[in-house]
Amino acid sequence: MKLYTFAVILFIGVAGISSNYYKSYTSEIYFGLLAPVFVGYLNVLFMKKYSYIEGVSFKKILFKLFAMKFVFYGAFILIIFTVYSFNPISFMCSFTPSFIGLHMVEVIILDKVQSK
Repeated sequence: MKLYTFAVILFIGVAGISSNYYKSYTSEIYFGLLAPVFVGYLNVLFMKKYSYIEGVSFKKILFKLFAMKFVFYGAFILIIFTVYSFNPISFMCSFTPSFIGLHMVEVIILDKVQSK
C-alpha cells in the first residue's frame, strides 16, 4: 500500500505543478487524476485483503475487479463529458498518464502479493 500511496503522491505533485502553469485547466487536471486514484486504491485494498484467504480464487477476484473498473471508468467518462462542460483535451492529458502509471504500480503490487 505504501508503494501505491507514493505513486499517488507523485501524480498529485505533477498535477499540482501542471495546474500552476495551466491555471484555467486546474479542475480538468484534477478530475483526470481522480478516477484512477480512486479505483486503484480499491483494487489494491481488495488484492491485499483477499489474497490471504485460502478458499478464494485470486483469478475470480481479479476478474470482478476488472469488471468493476470497466463499468466505473465508462460511467465516469460519460458523466464527465456530458454533465461537465470543459476542455476534454486537458482532461485526457491528465487521465491517460495517471491511468497507465497507476495501473503499472498495481501490477507491481499484484506481483508482490502473488509471490507471497
